[in-house]
Amino acid sequence: MIGIIGGTGLDNPDLLEARREEYVETVFGKPSDALIHGKIGGVECVILARHGRKHDVSPTNVNYRANIWALKEAGCTHIIASTACGSLKEEIVPGDLVILDSFIDRTSKRELTFFDQKTPGGPSGICHIPMEHAYDDATRKILMQTAKELGIKFHPSGTSVCVEGPRFSTRAESNVFRSWGAATVNMTTVPEVR
Repeated sequence: MIGIIGGTGLDNPDLLEARREEYVETVFGKPSDALIHGKIGGVECVILARHGRKHDVSPTNVNYRANIWALKEAGCTHIIASTACGSLKEEIVPGDLVILDSFIDRTSKRELTFFDQKTPGGPSGICHIPMEHAYDDATRKILMQTAKELGIKFHPSGTSVCVEGPRFSTRAESNVFRSWGAATVNMTTVPEVR
């Protein structure tokens, strides 16, 4: 089953066949919104609006742990997450798809692990998790192949800088991110990718 995290446009009722909504609570609290179950092209999916369907949850206040936990508990084996972002490279223009392969974390106020030792019912112990490869290569290859088949312009790799938000980066900050080789800047990649 595929979990899809995104926002604008993913709440189109025509997107899912046999659509049903489910409100859940996890050991980490409530997710951003209802889990919307259904099928896309015959494939079982669960869609979750990261910022809520009313877009009323700011990037810092998204309960990322509850969102991921809820999708896992719903039976999702893979998650595809989309994010609106700003380009840091001339060749990446509005409407392009960038299939990320790495990230730089510039956030400072978010819970970064499920293993916090303080959540009743949450995982216990300490878990040191490797982050390379940051994104699943098999899933990335499927996304690239599908984009190619559909004629969608895409970039096969890129590093995204995740800023705290909700403000955008300054020109000076974006120039620093460019000097680091980053391709995009956004507000929600981290800790979601972890």
